[in-house]
Amino acid sequence: MVTNLLNIGNNAIRANQVAINTTGNNIANSNTTGYVRQSVRFQESTPFEYRPGQIGTGTYAQEIYRNFDRFLENNFLSQNGLYNMWNEESVIMQTVQTVFNEANTNGIHDQLSNFLQGWTKLSTSPQSTAVREDLISKTQNLTMLYQNAKQSLADTKREMNDYINLAVSDVNELIDQLADVNQEISKTYNPPSNNCNSLLDRRDALVRELSTLVDIKVQDRGPRDFKVYLQEGMPLVENQIKYHISNQGPFYENDCKNFTGELHFEGSSSYEYTMEFVSATEFKVSIDNGKTWVEDKNGNNIFTVPPVGEKLDIGELSISFTGEGLREGDTPYFDVDDKFYIVPKDSVFWHKPTRDPINVSKNLNMESLGGKLGAYCEVRDKRLGKYEAQLDALAESLIWEVNRIHSQGSGLDGFNHIIGTTKLDRTDLALGSDWQTFAFHDRLTEGNANLYFYNEKTGEPLLSGSLNFNFTGVGDPENFDPAKHSLQDVAAAINNSFVDANGRQLVTATIEGGMLQMTAAEGVEFKFGADTTGIWAALGINTFFAGDSASTIEINPHLIDNPEHINSASIDGQTEGNIGDGMIAQRIGKLAETPVTINTVWETRQESLLSYYAGIVGNIGSDTRNANFNADYYQTLANEAETQAQSVSGVNLDEELTLLIKFQHSYTAAAKLITTADQMFETLLGLKQ
Repeated sequence: MVTNLLNIGNNAIRANQVAINTTGNNIANSNTTGYVRQSVRFQESTPFEYRPGQIGTGTYAQEIYRNFDRFLENNFLSQNGLYNMWNEESVIMQTVQTVFNEANTNGIHDQLSNFLQGWTKLSTSPQSTAVREDLISKTQNLTMLYQNAKQSLADTKREMNDYINLAVSDVNELIDQLADVNQEISKTYNPPSNNCNSLLDRRDALVRELSTLVDIKVQDRGPRDFKVYLQEGMPLVENQIKYHISNQGPFYENDCKNFTGELHFEGSSSYEYTMEFVSATEFKVSIDNGKTWVEDKNGNNIFTVPPVGEKLDIGELSISFTGEGLREGDTPYFDVDDKFYIVPKDSVFWHKPTRDPINVSKNLNMESLGGKLGAYCEVRDKRLGKYEAQLDALAESLIWEVNRIHSQGSGLDGFNHIIGTTKLDRTDLALGSDWQTFAFHDRLTEGNANLYFYNEKTGEPLLSGSLNFNFTGVGDPENFDPAKHSLQDVAAAINNSFVDANGRQLVTATIEGGMLQMTAAEGVEFKFGADTTGIWAALGINTFFAGDSASTIEINPHLIDNPEHINSASIDGQTEGNIGDGMIAQRIGKLAETPVTINTVWETRQESLLSYYAGIVGNIGSDTRNANFNADYYQTLANEAETQAQSVSGVNLDEELTLLIKFQHSYTAAAKLITTADQMFETLLGLKQ
């Protein structure tokens, strides 16, 4: 019995020594990130049978376990992923908002308003060189802001691509580390003697870090059965098996029954295009997975397959087809319900060795990918892509509307020579053909365009008329038809239409490098009049702007050195261009409140230029406020979830100090048991003497 008492004391000392060491370890790691509070589970030793009953043999430290609640931890992981997603978007959107901060800077809205007011001023002072120079200055300020805004958006998109690549790399590294930790746990886990607490802490810390990058689900069925999934259900880690993700470039998928050729596309877009064939040579296009269908500028949503060798512009892309046995000019044929899925951007893919990669960012819902990676994809594709498209649409409409009016007017002087600013790849193809790729080809209409010729020295009218596209010399004059007439036909019409009574050709049109040039005969100058076709504006002849987007918009370089060719006047039916006539400038000035057609790939709107830009700024502000609100909201939820998890797993110093005192007292009491047993031995030995 005395020996049993000695053993009880000895075991109690050992057990409480373990408890004191564990408590000390908790205190030492109270500020260690990822550390989970540990406790000792005491187990009663097996008693032995004796009279008058079982005699206890004390206790021992059965195991050191972690105070961890998987339910609370999973709740935190979910909220943490959402918080990091919205917080990252909030930070990025606040940066984007500064580019369009109209409240504190002299931004695009003010400069666009000043630009249009400059035209109104010119309409009242058309002979003033100072007013013309001021208009040039205002235009350069405006175009610079357009270009800077587009460049800032493009730079931010490139940053998002860099961030996506870094995030993908970090995710894969964490996946590798998790698989390695799982392998170590599988080898060393041997409860209760070795619960691998430090390895489990490390694994949960890695999972927490992973949850900041992507939204994940954890399936924990014990230390040796631990799996991590994306919210969409794709596994990232299954015990020791790992699945990586990647960021891959533009691609397309073919879902055709019999077509074995290739689709080619040029350009980039934040949108994913679905092409669905409705006949052998016709198809529809959607950017929202078939919910709505893209329309061209004429309101048509059915597109025709381009022949081999030709390209078709749809939204921000230019598509073409090739195939075995198809020669240039042949039209490929398809089956009804054939589909192509075009993804003209980088995308995040999930990889499994036994199957094709899966695009996990396809038609992205940010919360399905979640975390910082989801935020980067969301901002790049659904925010910046939209703002870029709207800014380009606004610039394109401004360029077209101003040039459309300006090209029908005259300045202080006529022209001896003029070069268009639009370069065509195909000068033999009808200007309005779907296969033309130059900007504004789809805005041309059937009609006529007028030219007026004057004696260069006296200003005396020599001849006037419209272009005649009847090249037979027999019958009535023929108007321009964009579906029929090419740039070569335009040059021929100019050369054939303006011959004086002496048989002298008053103007010669040539095509150099795909651009139209017009040169007057000696002693002759020409001016431009009414044009119902839009041909001069589309070809960059007698225009105010050059370019076709926010990144390329600029004042026609010719006007910087020749402000006298800024058009303010219109020519009347008697071939007189009154210098004091400010009709053209007045019409341009009225664009401030005149509704115009503004096209993006997802909609066509009739709205004034200033109102449309105000809408862009409003959308950016609304998106920023939404991101800020959600970041604050999910931060609160994440903090609450962390508090709940830490109430179980965290180290409370006050509690640990209380336990330390408790175990210290137990240790002292156990030592007293040993002392008592020793005294009992001494007594027994004394009896023998």
